[in-house]
Amino acid sequence: APPRGVTGERDCAFVELLAPGGRQQRPKWFVIHWWGEVIRDFLCCLLEHARLHKLGSDVAYWVCAYAIRQHSLASELVEDPRQASFYRAMTLADGVLLILDRESAHIGSGPA
Repeated sequence: APPRGVTGERDCAFVELLAPGGRQQRPKWFVIHWWGEVIRDFLCCLLEHARLHKLGSDVAYWVCAYAIRQHSLASELVEDPRQASFYRAMTLADGVLLILDRESAHIGSGPA
């Protein structure tokens, strides 16, 4: 079996380890991204977005990779999509931020 790390041992999401006092945070922005991007580029995009919108360091971005419990994905498989954490986070957020990599400049412009 692959190593579970601290999130697996505690059955928690990565953000639960970082949030002050382990408290839940209301997402200000729901982030859609490609999981294969370079993390440095991803963080630069978030920082630039925060700068452009004059956001403080207390603003929460909802990022799937860090917000869901990766070792308990079965809990995300629900009959009603409105019960999934993705939907709940998106409805709580004030906006959606789409982060593209350098090669994704023309999403949807090619043949289907």
